[in-house]
Order: sequence, then structure tokens, then C-alpha cells
Amino acid sequence: MKHRKILASSAVLAAAAAVLLLSGCGKEKDAVSGPAKKPPLVSTEFATEGPIAQKLSIVGEVAANNTVAVRAAVEGPIAYCPWREGDRVEEAGQKLIEIDRPLYREEVAAAAAALEVVEAKLADMKAGARPEEVAQAREAVRPLEESAAFARNDLQRVQKLADSGAVAGEDVEKARVSAVKCQADLASAKQRLLILESGLTKTEIAVQQAVVDETAARLAVARARLQECTINAPFAGTITAVHVRPGDFATARTLLVEMMDDDSLVVRFAVPESVAWLVKQGADVSIRFDAYPGREFAGRIVRTYPELDSSSRTRTVEAALNESIDLLPGMFARVSVTLRRADDACIVSDNAILSMPNGDTVVFVADGGKAVMRKVELGIEAGSSVQVLSGVEQGENVIVAGNETLRNGMEIRVKGGNAAPAGQREGS
Repeated sequence: MKHRKILASSAVLAAAAAVLLLSGCGKEKDAVSGPAKKPPLVSTEFATEGPIAQKLSIVGEVAANNTVAVRAAVEGPIAYCPWREGDRVEEAGQKLIEIDRPLYREEVAAAAAALEVVEAKLADMKAGARPEEVAQAREAVRPLEESAAFARNDLQRVQKLADSGAVAGEDVEKARVSAVKCQADLASAKQRLLILESGLTKTEIAVQQAVVDETAARLAVARARLQECTINAPFAGTITAVHVRPGDFATARTLLVEMMDDDSLVVRFAVPESVAWLVKQGADVSIRFDAYPGREFAGRIVRTYPELDSSSRTRTVEAALNESIDLLPGMFARVSVTLRRADDACIVSDNAILSMPNGDTVVFVADGGKAVMRKVELGIEAGSSVQVLSGVEQGENVIVAGNETLRNGMEIRVKGGNAAPAGQREGS
């Protein structure tokens, strides 16, 4: 908006009038016989009703919201990397990079084999003994009972012979050892038979289940380590940079490729601090691109950053187009943002607005051949038009030219005679 005109104070006008009066002394004849001074000539316009919007024109650029820099999690030679800049990744989960680590594959195979063994043992324990195993165990007890009985009898016989001096004491010890061994074998066979007949305890099964769980965890760790060698795409998109080739040796945190989500392109721009509070999510914008000369695209604000940039004192804003067109990151964009809008506003020309020395804002309305001062409250300013919130109503004739030296109630002549009495029109 243009700088507003400042209304001269009544004191200044009075001083000017005094100077003119003094300069006229001694010329009374001319003053009496001369023509009367005409009221000042002014131009007017009607206050209208209609829409008005405050807009901000600013430049921005196309940027991708969703980008990713893919880095290595393990070290090793690059075994798979077919990508070049501009290649399209068709779907999320598609393989991007593979690092060759044979040791990790062997660890997975070993852990899988160990898990099969302990799972099979657990299955056998839960299933219990087969009938034929119980029968075999029962049959194994009988000869051991006979052997134990024979060993006891033999020990008694040798002991009697030793008491009579017929055999040496060493033979007694040998017979005692044989008897103890036969008794131990019999006890072991009976215990095995008891276990087979009654089955394993819950504790024994739980211990074996814990072994299975531990082995399965080791397998999961081995598979996870091997999985880190293959990096898949987090989303469908376009490869923007490739930093390795097959055969290169990657270390942990090595930058491999970069990619962007084509559906995440937005127009990003920075709004000055003075109007940052007026920019709201969902507000309408119009955007022009140098790549599409002569065309204007409608869009809306989809994101407003929560704080100002400390160095530029601006707020970052992102807008999305309402239609799909081919865009590239870095494209130059010219954005027009609607900050505020009123559909049924009382609108006057900014030439009608005057600033008083005391800070008030006023306009003069032509009413009955006189200039009537109105204190006004202003709203939206757009170009040469201003919204008046109070003080003027639609249809009133406001003075837009010749109003700098007016006073409240001063007679005026209206150029063109918009609303002044016929006797006051220019040339009358």
C-alpha cells in the first residue's frame, strides 16, 4: 500500500490563514471588490461492497519431503548394486544393496541344525516311552536280578571259606566288589524302567524347552546379522545418488545410495516474520513455475514449521498442488499466498485514508456539499484498496483527492458532481 497522506493540523491551517490576512492589509479596495474564494475542489469515489484479500507474493522451490540416505550396517564387499542416478525403485522392500558375508550364512546354517536336534529331543520327551522300550527295559531287569542274587550268594560262600582259612581275604574283596557292581547295575535298570513307565517330570521337559528357546534365539540373532547384509528400499521412489559400485568394500556407516519419494514433492518457501502468524495450514495458494510459463496452479498449505529461523527471521512453509504435474526438486516457484480474506467487505481507495498527527486514521465523506470527517478502523489492505471495518458504510461518497487540507464541515466542490449539490459542481 502507498504511504498514507497526513492531514494538516488546524493550527497549521490557521497560521497560513493569518499570513494571508496580513499580506492583504492596505488593499481593502481590492479585497472588497475581488471575487469570493471558491471552496476547494475534491474528487470522490463510492465505498463499495465486495471481496478483498491480502496476499503475499514470495519465491520458493520444489523439494522432496521424504528422502533417505542408505548406509551400511556391516562391513564387507558390495555384491549387489545395479543402480544409477534416476533409476526407479518400484516398490517398498525391493532389494537395493547386498554385502557379501559368507561367515554369517554359515552361522545361520549351524544354528538351524542345532535347533533341529534340540527340538527333536524335546518332542521325544513329550511323547514318552514306546511300549517296546518299556518291554525291553523290563526284560533287562530280570538277568540283572539273577546276577545280583548269584553275586550275593557267592560273597556269602567265599566269606565262609575265608573264615575257615580255606581262601585268602583277597578273594573275599573280589566277591564283594562283584556283588556291589551287580547290585548297582540292577538298581540302574530298575530306575530306567521306572522312568519309562512313569514318564519324564514337568521340570525335565521345561529344562529341555528352555534349551530349545535358547537355541532358537541364537538362530534369530544369526539370521538378523545376515539380514543386515541385504538392504531393502523403505519406499518406492527414485535413486538420486549412488556412492558405491559392486566390488567396493563398505564399512559400517558407509553411505551407499540416496533416494527420494516422488509423491512427497512440495513447494517450500520462507515467510517473513511480520506476516508469519497469518499463514495457516490449509490456506489457498497459487503457484507459477518457470518450467511451465504462462500457467498458474492452485494449491494449499500443508505444513507450517513451528518456529522461525533464527538467522533469516522467517518461517518455513510447505504447499502442495491440487493437481499432479511433473516436478523436479530444485525447480523455481513463484508463490502467492492468501493471508486474509473477506467476502462482503466495505472497500474504499487507499487515497481516501488520512493519518492524523495524533495517530488516528480518518476519511472525509462528501455530504451535502461539505466534507465530513470520519474516524475509521481499517482491516485488509490489498493493492490500492482498503477494507473499512467501521466509520464508513457501503454507498457513501468518500473523498479521494484534494483531502489533504480539508477540515471537518468545510464546504467543498466535487469534481464531476458525484454527490455534491448542483451549485457546488466544478465550473458552476
